[in-house]
Amino acid sequence: MGKNTKTKLILSATPLRRLSQVTATAALGFAMLAAIDTDHAQAVNLKTFNISGNFASASEDGSVGLPVNLANASFNGSYTVDVDQLPASSSFVDLKNWTVNLVKDNTILRTLSNNLAGNTAYIQENILAFSDAGLLTKQNNKLYSFELNFDKSFTGTDSTNDGNFLDNSDLGNVKNSGITAVTFAQSEPVPEPQSIAGTVVIVTIGLSLKRKQKT
Repeated sequence: MGKNTKTKLILSATPLRRLSQVTATAALGFAMLAAIDTDHAQAVNLKTFNISGNFASASEDGSVGLPVNLANASFNGSYTVDVDQLPASSSFVDLKNWTVNLVKDNTILRTLSNNLAGNTAYIQENILAFSDAGLLTKQNNKLYSFELNFDKSFTGTDSTNDGNFLDNSDLGNVKNSGITAVTFAQSEPVPEPQSIAGTVVIVTIGLSLKRKQKT
């Protein structure tokens, strides 16, 4: 083999080596990015829960305004939380996209929501709480706190007979002050879309089989 031929082979092999190196580097880079994306996706495990329950038949003595109106009332709503942070320790795990309606005789007396200025919600240890931010900062007199006390190691699914709505707010000419206890509350996961779809399919098949049996 001549010198020129060897030189040509070496020159042609060099780009191939570089191409292989570039390909390997790119593949490694994509793998690293995929791992980062996976870790990032796994870092937040958001889950939505429905909450509902009932208030006591009477507020505490001396209560006025909304706490009195909540006698024999109910509540319902939902919240989203990163379940990987539960059970919560002494730190606060903030809720996301949450809304709670206080209802009596099919009328909403008050709505608590992350869309309302000053409203905040969190889980701390076994406490699920919705409140006016001023209750924590003590920067204003328009305070309320709606708390549900579950068993220890609360991870979003549980029921309780322990809770209350505490109100000390002055909205216009209406003074609200006092406490109304919660007699029952439950928090349960919202069914996954796959579960709902599966249930629909099962029901549909069941109805079809019944029709065939009748036929």
